[in-house]
Parts: sequence; C-alpha cells; structure tokens
Amino acid sequence: MGRYSGKTCRLILMLVITVIFFVAEIVAGYMGNSIALVSDSFNMLSDILSLCVGLTAARVSRRAGSGRFTYGMGRAEVVGALANAVFLAALCFSVSMESLKRLALPQAIDDPPLVLIVGSLGLAVNVLGLVIFQDCSCCVRATRRNDAPVSREAEEDADLQQKKTRSDGPPLNIRGVCHVSLSLSAGVLLHVLNDALGSVVVVVASALFCVWPLAPESPCNWQCYVDPSLTLVMVVIIMSSAAPLVKETTGILLQMSPPDLPLTAVLDSVCSLPGVVSVHQAHVWEIAKGRSVASLHVRVSSDRDPALQTQIQQLFHGAGVHSVTVQLERADGEMSDTEANIS
Repeated sequence: MGRYSGKTCRLILMLVITVIFFVAEIVAGYMGNSIALVSDSFNMLSDILSLCVGLTAARVSRRAGSGRFTYGMGRAEVVGALANAVFLAALCFSVSMESLKRLALPQAIDDPPLVLIVGSLGLAVNVLGLVIFQDCSCCVRATRRNDAPVSREAEEDADLQQKKTRSDGPPLNIRGVCHVSLSLSAGVLLHVLNDALGSVVVVVASALFCVWPLAPESPCNWQCYVDPSLTLVMVVIIMSSAAPLVKETTGILLQMSPPDLPLTAVLDSVCSLPGVVSVHQAHVWEIAKGRSVASLHVRVSSDRDPALQTQIQQLFHGAGVHSVTVQLERADGEMSDTEANIS
C-alpha cells in the first residue's frame, strides 16, 4: 500500500464514496424537490468534513513542539472538530427554515422514484461505512490482544475513527489505540445508525408518493407534509450530534477543566497531606481530549515531608493528569519551583 496502511486506504475509499453520494443526493434532492434528501446530503457532508479533519489532524497533531507551538499541534483536531460542528449547525438552521416554509406552503415531491433510488443507495453507503469501520476497529482490537506493536498508521486510523464518532459515543481517550478500541465500536455504530435513520426518512417520504402518487393538478394533501416534517426530525438528530461536539471543543479551547476530573476532591486530598498549609492558584486544562495539564501553588510548613512532591504527583496521576507543575511556597516566605511530569 506504500505510505498508507490497508485501514487508511479503506477510510480514503469511504471518503471518496461519501463525496460521490453527497453530490448525487444534493442534486437529486433539488431535482426531485425533496427537502429530506437535501438534508440527508448535508448529513453526508458532515461525514466528509469529519473524515477530512481526521485525515489532516491525525498527522498534524503528531508534530513535535517548537518555539511557537510549545505544546505541539495537539489542538488541531479540536479546532477542526469545532469548525465542522459550527458549519453543520449553520446548515441545519438553513434546512429547518426551508422545512418550515414547506409546512406553510406545502409542495409535492416532483420525482419520487429518483428520490427513492438515491435514498436507498445512500442507505447502502451507510451500511458499507458500518462494515468498513467495524472491520477497522476489530483489526485494532486483534492487534492489541496479540500484544503486537501498534504502528503509526494504526494509531492514525484509530484517531480518524475517533474524530468521526467523537460526539456520538462516550468520551474517548486519545493517548493510545488500546484505550479507544472498546468504546470505538459503539460510537461508530451510533453514528452510522444516525446516518441510516436520515436515509430511512428519505425512503419513507418518497415511498409514500410512489405508492400513492399525487396527480400534478391535484392539491397537496397530508403526503406533502411528510417530507418537511421528517426533515425537521432529521435536523434534531443531526443537532443532537453537533451540539455536544460544540460544547466539548469550546470547553477545551476556553481551557476549562476536564469534565470527568474531580478537581475539588483532588485538591482536598492535596490539602490533607502532612505539611500542606494551603493550595491556591490551581489550574487544570486540556490540550486535547485526554491530555490534561495542571499547575498549582502549594504553601507548605518548614517540616514538610521530603516526599510531598511525589505524593502530589501521584494524586494528580491517579486523576488522569500527567503533566503537573507544582510551586512550593514555604510558610516563612521562601519559595521553590518544582516541575513534575509523569508519562
């Protein structure tokens, strides 16, 4: 395969197929006057952006730190995911406005057979995506069970699948393939089911006009309301994926503490250590999902335990924070700086 592994080639193949069907769906949607098919094409566009972000960020985020980027490019994936989610939310707003307009001024689907065929093929693409991504995740799990070394390509494949499913599954730890493989399958399954549901909406709306065709001169009846109504349902489904992604990525960019970190409990544990007088200016933030950094000032007594620094490190290490900067301040006013990094 040259510079790409087999799994990466399958991901690129899925990207090409998705681009083709995105164009097919949006063209057929406007030709057939089906707002549901147009909405489903935007859902595929979300997949395209997710895969492109993953392909780019998987390589960029591994660049070593420099004088300007001291933490490296780990937040490239966060910025890309936020841009994807915001763009998708804007598309959903546009589609929802068009759907409300169709509810006020109902219109029939002009070419139900075309919409039905394209919608069915879109559903087949979603099933193909399920097979491809499930196969990739199974390969990763098999590699870890056999204790074989994980190649750079395998790690990138895991990152790509994680970018695509970040908002649908439980929080994923990007520090290693072995940590993401178990939750990966569930996340991919949920994402593909969301996409498949959108295609089912298109198939149902167009099938109604195929089974009960509406003559061109006939006025619109209840069938004309099915397409925009189901489109609004699709918008809710898509936004249920985009909204949590916006919340998560903005939280990282605003340097909020990790939501799964019991910071108060950790600081209470630090304060309870012998020799600790108080803790102040405690800060914890995420460079990327699963990569946290902490800094804090600890006022200590003169008879503090020499192992106090290690004890503080272990407390944060147990909470999942592996880069900790501790500034020790003596109660008599003297000060010493200590930086501790645990990998």
